[in-house]
Amino acid sequence: MWTLGDVFILILVLAAVGLWVQHDRFRRRALSLARQATEKADVQLLDQSVSLRRVGLGRDDRGWPLITRRFGFEFSRSGFDRYRGHVAFRGQHLTEVELDLGDPHWRHEKN
Repeated sequence: MWTLGDVFILILVLAAVGLWVQHDRFRRRALSLARQATEKADVQLLDQSVSLRRVGLGRDDRGWPLITRRFGFEFSRSGFDRYRGHVAFRGQHLTEVELDLGDPHWRHEKN
């Protein structure tokens, strides 16, 4: 027979698995968007990966709480230099893809 403690632990494990699956889905989407942005800007995506840089709480247009995520990546123009970029999500929506070269025409934003 299941005790209340067993049910609580099962709920915690299922919640952790659900959060991990959701995080992996966002990470794959961020990697795809980083690849698209670097190809469009004719630069090289380094390490072929993105990493979670920030997770926070935000609010949508109606004031409801939601999770914000920011994934970082590095890219190069020549193969010898390294620049940073990021992909940001607010809830389920993409808010920004940015390649930071210090030059405004290298920015690719979507609101």
